[in-house]
Amino acid sequence: MTTGHPITAAALANCLGTDSRTVFDRAFAGAEAFSPAAAYFEFPFATVLGAMPAAALAAPGNPERALDCLPTRLAGVAEASLRQLRPAVRAAVERWGARRVGYAFASSTGGLEETERALAPHPRIAAVTLGYRYSDHGIDATRAAVMHSLGIEGVYLAISTACSSSFGALASAIRLIDRGLADAVVVGSADSLCRTTVFGFHSLGLTAPTATRPFARDRCGITLGEGSAYIVVERDTEATRRAALARISGLGAASDAHHHTSPHPNGVGGQLCIRQALDRARLAPHEIDAVSAHGTGTLLNDAVEAAAVNRVFERRIAMTATKSLTGHTLGSAGLTALVLAIESLRRQELPPTLRLAPPDDALGVALVDRPTPCRLRHVLVNAFGFGGSNASVVVSQPGAGRA
Repeated sequence: MTTGHPITAAALANCLGTDSRTVFDRAFAGAEAFSPAAAYFEFPFATVLGAMPAAALAAPGNPERALDCLPTRLAGVAEASLRQLRPAVRAAVERWGARRVGYAFASSTGGLEETERALAPHPRIAAVTLGYRYSDHGIDATRAAVMHSLGIEGVYLAISTACSSSFGALASAIRLIDRGLADAVVVGSADSLCRTTVFGFHSLGLTAPTATRPFARDRCGITLGEGSAYIVVERDTEATRRAALARISGLGAASDAHHHTSPHPNGVGGQLCIRQALDRARLAPHEIDAVSAHGTGTLLNDAVEAAAVNRVFERRIAMTATKSLTGHTLGSAGLTALVLAIESLRRQELPPTLRLAPPDDALGVALVDRPTPCRLRHVLVNAFGFGGSNASVVVSQPGAGRA
């Protein structure tokens, strides 16, 4: 029996590249894509960033940019994924009608980078953008332009719950379909680099001076990145099953509300949402073939996630930490990892966790540090955010059955 919610299209762009194929090829090859922050912004401390290639952020007026009405960096980041998705969205509109295709978007920074330019001119920041509006700052600022460019007219919403934002948007999209309010939903996420975010994480002692090292013994912090990730989720029918790249088998969400920025030390929230995702997928722990970790590279978060995974699975399950490749893309982190997991299902291979040596053996988890072929039918993807806002998703091969 193959039920669930079919994913009929997926696209992403980040520091590894401006199209999915480039991102996939570089990720599975273990390419390094981070640069010194000083190349983009001026900070009184050392750190590196995962910035998207400049070609993706071309100025408005580029004929390839359907969002050229928007002056924000966020629009350029989102557009890099959207232009890959349009044929699949057209197919969904033909299947269901424009008013039955919704839009669920997630972000953490919104258009904050453009607001910084407008309100705090700085020698290393460009002059105020002509025609800037404060409304360009909002999480949903790109919504109207995106829906118009895609030709969709259904229900829409915007979600912001820190690092779990994109999985919140995915959960909302699934509810829209299950409640009969939509037959397909474009689920998207984008976050762009800005000074406020880098300073904020640094003030918490969470940024690393060099590239992040998730689950390594001497890990010392995150590398912030930017990027976008989009998928199309549709109602389960014979036609959408044939078109599916993968399917969402189960999704879990939980909040431990332990602290504003720190997770519960025993990984309570992580355990709850992992178990909920497995229950909704009707899968036992031993049926999950691999875990795509949230893996921020901080001392506490990696230890807490390892504790949650160990308590649920009670075995050394194969894990990868894709933020070592893409950086921490904030509100887009979950969906970015999920699209990479879909490619893992296609390739039957896990991408490497970079800079793992020497691993932290005390954590008791089995991270892969090179491209690793393995049998993959069901992959669990974690996205754990500030305030204990945790989410986990089981993504499966289109034909992988469940009880």
